[in-house]
Amino acid sequence: MRLTALAVAMMALWPGLAAAAAIPCSEIPKAQHFVHGLKPGPNTRAAQRHLDAAKRAKSPRQCSAELRKVDYYARRSAAADRRRRP
Repeated sequence: MRLTALAVAMMALWPGLAAAAAIPCSEIPKAQHFVHGLKPGPNTRAAQRHLDAAKRAKSPRQCSAELRKVDYYARRSAAADRRRRP
């Protein structure tokens, strides 16, 4: 139940970041915490892959692009988690 509350809280924060032209690399720790709270599945794995790529990024622009992909897959995963609730 706490993970669901965390997911809802993080999703409330992420729309503004996703709508911005760039998600700063300083958001990596928050993104990692959010992705860590998601249930396993294909979208969670994709979010983690892009998060790992963001950590390896050679430029802020590349990092931001990867974080936008993390946002996309993490949202899909969180939505699937909500649908799976009994």
